[in-house]
Amino acid sequence: MEALPSSENQRRKIWIHALSVGEVLSAEPLVKALALKHGARSLAFTSSTLTGFEMATRLIAPHVCAIRHFPYDTLFSVNRALRVIKPRRVVIVETDVWPNFLHRLKKRRIPVYLVNARLSDRTFRGYKRVRLLMAPLLSVFSRICVQTESDRLRFRAIGVPDDQLVTVGNIKFDQAPVKMSTAERKQYTKIFNLSADPPIWVAGSTHEGEEEMLSTAYHKVRATGIHTVLIVVPRDPDRADAVCRIFKRAGYDAVTLAQMERQPTPSSVVVIDRIGMLRSLYALADLAFVGGSLVRAGGHNPLEPASVVKPILFGPHTDDFRWICQILEKSGGAIRVHTADQLAARVVHLIENRADSRRVGRCAYGVFAKHKGAVSRTLAVIDAPADRMDQ
Repeated sequence: MEALPSSENQRRKIWIHALSVGEVLSAEPLVKALALKHGARSLAFTSSTLTGFEMATRLIAPHVCAIRHFPYDTLFSVNRALRVIKPRRVVIVETDVWPNFLHRLKKRRIPVYLVNARLSDRTFRGYKRVRLLMAPLLSVFSRICVQTESDRLRFRAIGVPDDQLVTVGNIKFDQAPVKMSTAERKQYTKIFNLSADPPIWVAGSTHEGEEEMLSTAYHKVRATGIHTVLIVVPRDPDRADAVCRIFKRAGYDAVTLAQMERQPTPSSVVVIDRIGMLRSLYALADLAFVGGSLVRAGGHNPLEPASVVKPILFGPHTDDFRWICQILEKSGGAIRVHTADQLAARVVHLIENRADSRRVGRCAYGVFAKHKGAVSRTLAVIDAPADRMDQ
């Protein structure tokens, strides 16, 4: 590739793209590291969904010069975006692979990297069925930085050559833990109208069909005489009212956060109706249930509660975070449950046995701390002086 004049190269951006909320959260430590090395003025960030864009505006904006929506995958939209952003490199986080976009990058000889890449069971099966289409598309990437050796083998099985794959680990381990001050804790106590000091159970990223099981489990916990406050954070905040109705039908005074703000009254169940609060709520909690796991939704990121030393519960369906969940379980930092009865029993045990609860939280944090370093390894790949586009 012909080198750009230094002045022109300095004006060109590193374009980082993340599909939605989960990928934006994954991208945060990498974007911070890139900003520290190259400067915020050298970075542009895009997301495909409205919630991803909103999360990027909250978390990523201080570290980049621009946040935009990802273009539609048409030649006109892609070409216009490339003219506006003028990337010298493109980094795609985890997923969101578009044919026209990749082909235009190849034509313009702009290196593109897929980072924190993984292949879930479902995605792997789908890619294998269209292997003849996916292999040429994935060949456009200068490098694919995968999370685990299992992911590397799966990419190989769909036709990606070894010299294109690098196992670097999971950049989610490099996220900065939320640090909650005494003043911030008091503020949350005021927001949730916690007149006493009840144990707080946070159920994060829950899905349709899961809240009914949580309601059953919560009823069983309360039946033991434990008056825990349950904070439910649906994956889709637009479902908050529907989730409230599930708990109201079970006889609880469930309210959304917006309702509580309008009419501050203590409530045993609070449903969060906005994005961006979950990590802070895990820091506030005494224990955490990570959703998308009691139903077949693949599970969600258990490292967020692990990073703030909380005992973790999740269900049987954790395919999207299989390796992380396995090492958390093996280390004693997480407990897998299969039914509402099991969930209730484990919650009761952790609340009544604080020493055991603290031990599980410390084990979870130990896993989180042990596996850091993927961001620096990813940076080394992205910033390598030679790449496949030069060959």
